[in-house]
Formats: sequence, C-alpha cells, structure tokens
Amino acid sequence: MAVVVGIDEAGYGPLLGPLVVSASLLQVTDDLLETCFWQTLRSSVAKTRQHARGRLVINDSKKLHDGTGRYRPLQRAVLAYLTAAGDTTPVNLADLITRLGADCSAELPHYPWYGPTWSDWSLSYDPGDLATAAAALSSDFSAKNIRHAALWSRPVPVGRFNKLLEATHNKATVLFSFVSQLIDHTCRQWPQENLHFLVDKQSGRTRYREHLQRLMPDMTMKIVHEENDLSRYRLTGPRRTVDISFVQGGDRKHLPIALASMTSKYLRELFMEMLNAYFHQHCPQIKPTAGYYQDGQRFLKDLKTHNLDPALAPLHLLVRNR
Repeated sequence: MAVVVGIDEAGYGPLLGPLVVSASLLQVTDDLLETCFWQTLRSSVAKTRQHARGRLVINDSKKLHDGTGRYRPLQRAVLAYLTAAGDTTPVNLADLITRLGADCSAELPHYPWYGPTWSDWSLSYDPGDLATAAAALSSDFSAKNIRHAALWSRPVPVGRFNKLLEATHNKATVLFSFVSQLIDHTCRQWPQENLHFLVDKQSGRTRYREHLQRLMPDMTMKIVHEENDLSRYRLTGPRRTVDISFVQGGDRKHLPIALASMTSKYLRELFMEMLNAYFHQHCPQIKPTAGYYQDGQRFLKDLKTHNLDPALAPLHLLVRNR
C-alpha cells in the first residue's frame, strides 16, 4: 500500500486572521494511485452540492460557501472524516485542534479575541447527520480498501506570521516552510511506505528541486515535469519512493487536496468567527469581516471611526505585515 497526501492552505492573501496549512492522508492500494477518488468514493462523496443527495461534498473550499452558514459544508466533511477515522466527533475547538495535531494552543491565549476561553468555543452541528455521513464514508473506505491515515493542520496566527515574514522577507517562503513541515512530518510518521504528495501550487513558483533536495538530502531526485500547471519530482531511497507533485488548481483536480483545502478554510473560519464575536462585543456597530484585504482595510477603518480603545486591538497581533 501507499500513502496519498493532499496539502493546501487557506488565508495566504488576507490582511487579518491566520494562515492555515493542512494535509489529508489516505492509505490506498497501488492500483488506486492514479484513480479519481471522487469516482472511487462516489457512494459516500460528491463534488457538488447539487448532486450530493446526502453524501459528503468535497471540493475546493472557495466553491462551498453556503448562504445559511459559511462553513457548514466544510465542517460536515472535516468532522465526518475525523469521526470516521476515530470514534468520537470533536465538540469544541480544543478537541478539533487536538485531533488535527495543530500546535498553536500556547499562542492563542495571548490574543484578546481568542483569550483564555478559546478552547471552549463550541462546534454546532447535527450529531445524527454527522454520524450517518461518517458511517457511509467509513463503509465506502472499507469496501474500496482505503484507510483513514490522518488529517493535520498547521495554523499560523498573525503574530507568528509577522515574525516569520520579518525573518524571511517573503510570504511564499513562509507558506512553503509549513508545506515542508507537513511533508517532513509525513515522511517521519510513515518511514517505509511509498508516499505520493499532491500539493496545491501557490505563488507562481515552478521549480522546487533545491527546496526538496534540502528537505530529503539522502534521496536521489528525478525531475519528472516542470511547467506552469504541474511540477513533479520523484525521490528514491533505499526503502521507498516519494513522489511530490505541485498542481495548479489542485483543489479542483484531486480529492485529497480538496479535503486539505476544506480543513484549512474551516479552521480559519472558526478563528475569524471568534475574532468577529470579540469585536462585536466591544463595538456592536462594526460589521464582521472575513479578513481579506479590502474588507480588512474597511474593518480597521471602522475600528478607528468608532473610537475603539487601541489596547483592545493590538495591531501586531491583528494585522499582517503582508
């Protein structure tokens, strides 16, 4: 068997809120490596809401916003996957962060909008619906000899993002450092299995050879393909092969990338929900923000217009240095 790993981010471009980078892992038989997982898992998964009929919808997170609850489709897929992979469904943010292996717990109390009670932020969902979706996914996985391997996230709060940006002077380098962390973590967790990484391509980069060679110095590298739409590399060692593909628009082409995209977006939306609740408490007139650049600028202007005490909104923790 091999492990297929999808990696994607949410929050690369915004002015406010965290960057989140996630990885979804599936252990599959070799004959499934080149298949379309949307087709393979069609009994439990759909690509669009229009044709879902109760199945989980997994797709590019930007396509799954919902007028009645922005992150509801994201939450349903992420929590169903975690439920199918384990025995319990996360009930609050602390549970979710633990299940995702996120490493931000020590930082969050320093942010006024997360504060000491961030861990109790509850996740609101229909337990019956989630249990049904998780059971269907688990059954489909079992029938196709696919195993739940892992779902990991790396949230990067604004304060840490700004420090990293100050050190590197390059936002793409900051993002790639977390992609590299997830690649390295996977290699350490699965030391003998063949690995197939599918990474959503960001920032226009085409050549990754030097970065990957530094990450895996003991493996022999072959450049399979380097073009704008796809950069693919094969690294060979004494015990296994590691294939790494950087795919333009990968969250629309590969289910593991789409699930990583949804996980990143869902976690970021929860953080933004807490931020908006905090500022609404102190200044009810302020319209909530998604944190993207123009609306983030509007939000900061509103804070000044309504004379919010600056001590309630330390800018080095609120605003990215871009």
